[in-house]
Amino acid sequence: MTREPAAAHSKAPAILDVSRPIDEKTAVWPGDVRFRWRPTARLVDGSLFESTCFTMSAHVGTHVDAPSHVVAGGDSIGRLGLSAFFGDACVVDLPGRGEISPEALPRATFDAPRVLFRTGGKVFLSPLAALRLAEKGCLLVGTDALSVDPIDAADLPVHRALLSRGVAILENLDLSAAAPGPYQLVALPIRFKELDASPVRAILIRK
Repeated sequence: MTREPAAAHSKAPAILDVSRPIDEKTAVWPGDVRFRWRPTARLVDGSLFESTCFTMSAHVGTHVDAPSHVVAGGDSIGRLGLSAFFGDACVVDLPGRGEISPEALPRATFDAPRVLFRTGGKVFLSPLAALRLAEKGCLLVGTDALSVDPIDAADLPVHRALLSRGVAILENLDLSAAAPGPYQLVALPIRFKELDASPVRAILIRK
């Protein structure tokens, strides 16, 4: 077996997988449909191939929300352009607990078109902070929490503030190994024609 020269390996980009694994223990929004799967053909039963099927909410694991999630008549996930889901991004630490006002947003938040908040799941944006991001031309807001809204937000005001203004939402990232700073993000949704969300395999490439 031939090996590539060490120099070739040193030039390869450092790719960080920031998606959460999906299995039957994956956390979901309260009341949502958990991941379940079953085999439909098995080699051990004499089939010539393995095949499986699964059921789950479109919001399980790391996923993108479409405008139709909260906006009547909004675009479904399959109708969205892809430009928001790859390109320059910045991971920003958002320490503390509770709601973050526009004034409390770190300066780095406004230096990239795609912002990924590393919160530990304890911090969420205020609707006004979401509006400020939209006004500054942000293309995508991501979070390591289950949602950009708090779990008791019945009307999902942050979702509405962002999605109604064309800002993509990427939720439930695993940013535990992603140091704050600039990256290239790739997080392409599946082209489900009518759904309001899609799971993604999100990666960060160190710049």
